[in-house]
Amino acid sequence: MKIFFFVLAALCLVQFNLCQNDTTVPITTTTSTTTSTTIITSTTTTTTTTTTAEPTTTTTPETTTTTPDTTTTTPETTTTPDTTTTTPETTTTPETTTTPRTTSPVPQGDVIFNFTVAKNSSSPCLRARFTLAFDFKYPATINGTKLNASAHIKVNSIDDYSGECNEAFDTLQIDLNSGWTLLMNYTIQDNAYELNLMRLLYKVSAELFPDVDPDYIGIKEVQGSNLKEFAANRGNSFKCVSETKIELGSVQVDFKNYQAQPFLPSDSKTSDFDTAIECAADLGGNSKLVPIIVGSALALLVILVLVAYIVGRKRQRPGYQSV
Repeated sequence: MKIFFFVLAALCLVQFNLCQNDTTVPITTTTSTTTSTTIITSTTTTTTTTTTAEPTTTTTPETTTTTPDTTTTTPETTTTPDTTTTTPETTTTPETTTTPRTTSPVPQGDVIFNFTVAKNSSSPCLRARFTLAFDFKYPATINGTKLNASAHIKVNSIDDYSGECNEAFDTLQIDLNSGWTLLMNYTIQDNAYELNLMRLLYKVSAELFPDVDPDYIGIKEVQGSNLKEFAANRGNSFKCVSETKIELGSVQVDFKNYQAQPFLPSDSKTSDFDTAIECAADLGGNSKLVPIIVGSALALLVILVLVAYIVGRKRQRPGYQSV
């Protein structure tokens, strides 16, 4: 028993010494704390290096802002359509379309000539009036080059005229341009007459035929037979205000405001033409009235049908019946 207490006391003594050693040990542990603080500072400095990388990324978007400046300059090319506004000036060229004046009855500058055969006779056998022009085709030379040319010559005056009449034919001869002669021959058969033959004798000169080939200058003659123009029954005149062209080879004779009556009876006392037979070209203008007349008649017919229908419905409407 005493031994047990002795052992216990020894243990307590040892324990007390250990406790005192423990109190002195923390003095050495303070040195360890200093090492721990140095570790903390080293870790904190590494984190600061990561923050410096952020400013480098912010500077890069500045390059993208400069590129839109180049796109704003490109629309300046839209000013080029100014060249298209000048092209419509070419539309003034169709002034050449004003030359055909064949449909006008009495154009400005045309001279209507009156003829009676025999001249100044109280009982003529032929009476005529018309305007006259010629279209010529001839060889020309321009700067050494030979080509085909044309000339239009309007007759504004004549030198003289004459004629002849018998039972078979009536003739009108017109002298003009100091040496030109136009012969018109009318024949009659079965009480109907027509212009059967026409002959032109003319002189080619540099004054009337510009750039004419020198070898072509001189007297020329053209003729047309079996023409069958200006046909009508005896006792009537033939009238054609519209232009009539008659081909005589390289020459075309143009008549306007034409009216003639050959084979007049010898006892005729009138000083004017008899009833006129009009040409198809003049009648074509009057044919425009036909559609107007037909359309008006149809419109009137429709109105009459509508009126009759309305009146008929009113008459068929039943009245009130007594119960």
